[in-house]
Amino acid sequence: MILLVPLLSVYISTEFICQVILNIERFPLANVTSMSDAEIALVLVADESKSLAPRKGTDQGPRAMRDAFENSELFKRDDKTISICPMRNDYLNKRILDIGFTNRNDLYSLICKLVTNKIVPVIIGGDHSITTIAIDAISATLGKIGLLYFDAHPDFVSSKADYYGSVITDSLDKLDESNVTFIGTRASEIEEVENIQRSGFQVVSPLDILEEGINKTIDKVRARGTPRKYVSIDLDCLDPAFAPGVSVPTPCGLTSVELTCLVKHAVSSGIIGMDIVELCPRYDINDMTASLAARLLSESVASMKSGYLS
Repeated sequence: MILLVPLLSVYISTEFICQVILNIERFPLANVTSMSDAEIALVLVADESKSLAPRKGTDQGPRAMRDAFENSELFKRDDKTISICPMRNDYLNKRILDIGFTNRNDLYSLICKLVTNKIVPVIIGGDHSITTIAIDAISATLGKIGLLYFDAHPDFVSSKADYYGSVITDSLDKLDESNVTFIGTRASEIEEVENIQRSGFQVVSPLDILEEGINKTIDKVRARGTPRKYVSIDLDCLDPAFAPGVSVPTPCGLTSVELTCLVKHAVSSGIIGMDIVELCPRYDINDMTASLAARLLSESVASMKSGYLS
């Protein structure tokens, strides 16, 4: 077992290595063991090297989320493990591969390989800067893409580059600017507000959702949505009452049901990739944020169109 540990941080270039990792540990969602059989791939990136948050520990988020899935998304009875069904749709007919932990430096190549093989990557982070890598890799393969960005912060800083607060700036030339929407945004710097105004990107704040209602928000998401889109979920888009275990908690956020509903509608219209990031387990309370992230993963995968990229 000791000899296998270095493989976890090496780019997965063969089916053999992939299967070795799968045999060590995997999400219960996973039901295939080779890339050739997969249509959805779960990729864990335990990295927070580009975060400037005073709260540290998002590199522990992927493992905490997988542990939470074991504890909150399954029933165990009479020596049997029974999966909890999502509220709508199901993931039992999806071909899901758990690739395991991937080094940040290998993520670009891995995402390119997945998308080229018509596999939708679902990345579990880690700090939000990994989204830049995913967007770069997918756009290199498919061209400019749309983006639904669930985050308390727009991450549109332009006075500093290559960190978790400049994801949008660093990705601008890879995005279809007519199909970019921020959801849950409520903590912007002045330069970010100015950048958003110049860009014409759509912003849906928690106040908008409260005043206009969830159905109108769903319509907004659909109006700007395109099947060639990436969905990025920073868990701090949620109110800290629902998700205390994040690196930058911000009051007046989305409820857990609002986020789940919006993500399910976004995913069901077709996506080319998604991520769930910024889980900071050392600040969590009774694993409530990790469990919510696990449920969000389950509901998202259940709503995905089977075989979309093919």
